[in-house]
Amino acid sequence: MVSTVLNPEVQQKDSPHAVVIAIASHCVLDSGAAGGDARTTEPYAGGAGVPLIQAIKRVNERLLEKNPTETLLFDVLLISTEESEEHQTRSLLSVKHYELDIGRLCFCAAEDLVAGLRSNNVKLFLTTDPRDIWKAAQGGIAGAQLVQQTALHSTEELRLGFYGNADCFLDKDLTDVADPLRVFSALVGKMRQRFELKDSPLTTSLITTAGTRDTCLQALKTLRSWGLAVDEAYCLAGSPRDPILSLVKPHVIVTVSPQPAP
Repeated sequence: MVSTVLNPEVQQKDSPHAVVIAIASHCVLDSGAAGGDARTTEPYAGGAGVPLIQAIKRVNERLLEKNPTETLLFDVLLISTEESEEHQTRSLLSVKHYELDIGRLCFCAAEDLVAGLRSNNVKLFLTTDPRDIWKAAQGGIAGAQLVQQTALHSTEELRLGFYGNADCFLDKDLTDVADPLRVFSALVGKMRQRFELKDSPLTTSLITTAGTRDTCLQALKTLRSWGLAVDEAYCLAGSPRDPILSLVKPHVIVTVSPQPAP
């Protein structure tokens, strides 16, 4: 069973045009931190995904500053596979308590995760659990890894990283699994074009782990053919990725692969 609850304290986005991003509840709210004796009137502790939500909100604010009638906005959905009434009550309470720009909360059983994502027209699902990313991809939903946020992660600029072996970006190797990622990339590319080259609240980067200069260039061309011109590109040629990730500090890592790993 899938149930979706509206947050009355957040203005709902124009759903046909909004880019819906679903974030796993455990990435935003620490439901285990308060202990089992906590009352439903007490909010959960804030989780590691809060800076991401603040950065997404900033993108929306800047878009509306440019055009008050803008409909191409991010719409954040919190999704949880815990369905108890207490959990639902405390989750909504927590979202209100931290004043998070989350318009809807979806609750479903673990086996109904994909159904919950589909019913809310999700374009990208974020979690720290690679198994759920794989499950979403198998169900036709683009999934990505939410990076462990630190105080160094910006809340004024949303940073998206596209990551993979350079050879994986070749169109001939990408299967239908990549189609939802193409759709999301095109929407982000269109949104990025709303801003100038500098001082943008939305930046994208390409990080390729291996491959020649030519295959790295092809990876850039592939993303452009999807409608996304990235701001930065890093061709690691087999070098460790951690130093670059420490420099770029992406909130999200979107892994491009012919087949998602289970």
